[in-house]
Amino acid sequence: MSDSILQAPFMIEVIRACSTIYQVGWGENHAGNLSYRLTEKEKETYIDRDWEPSTEYQLENPCPQLCNEFFLVTASGSPFKNVQYNPDIHLGIIQINDKGSAYKVIWGFREGRKPTSELPTHLLCQNERIKQDPESRIILHCHPTYTIAMTFIHQLDESAFIKTMWSLNSECILVFPEGIGLLPWMVCGNGKIGSATAKKMNEYRIVLWPHHGILAAGKSVDLALGLIETVEKAAQVYVVTEGKVKQCMTDQQIEELAKAFNLKPKTGILNNLVY
Repeated sequence: MSDSILQAPFMIEVIRACSTIYQVGWGENHAGNLSYRLTEKEKETYIDRDWEPSTEYQLENPCPQLCNEFFLVTASGSPFKNVQYNPDIHLGIIQINDKGSAYKVIWGFREGRKPTSELPTHLLCQNERIKQDPESRIILHCHPTYTIAMTFIHQLDESAFIKTMWSLNSECILVFPEGIGLLPWMVCGNGKIGSATAKKMNEYRIVLWPHHGILAAGKSVDLALGLIETVEKAAQVYVVTEGKVKQCMTDQQIEELAKAFNLKPKTGILNNLVY
């Protein structure tokens, strides 16, 4: 592996994002994890093709879209606040094999660390997002405070949740016109929640886990983080007002915004639900 890997722009961007998430209170303790898919140029520049073979770890659910891809991922149990100090402990790079059925660690995870326990969920989501957008690079998971709080006081109906979000802030329809995915409460980690989240990622770049957190996909770290920031600001308005607003953006106003920016909002949301 190239000695300059720690100075790679993608590495710096990921480390900065981890610090930002911790500083704003969305990555308490060891909460939060991410996976970033390297570009071809990044692989050519920073990956040593002559590394010694390591143990191959089988994936429970093969990801055929990810064959031979490289991912920078966070380590299991590693607090986001510590990533900036020892990135080669709290981060690692893995390579998916040519069948999309297993991976090897090729850098990082020193001191016996392993990839995040939610790696299967990340890879399933990466697999689905690439189908929708070949330039999709990152899956980011964290615990934004007001977004979680909103799932305690708003009805957990996906269409109603989307409409409320769009009505609270002009930025919402502009940033996520496709809406957001909302799962029922599920046990976090691997298993059913990973497959369910990946299925939602066929349609959405944002998926909420009620009473837990959020996952966002994007072409860059900044874009994924921007999605979360936008959701969190709208959720903050909702929680601060206790959902008892006297006025909000109307369906017509939301439609006018979408038209002005040449966007196509998800159908079935406007003009058919009461706020």
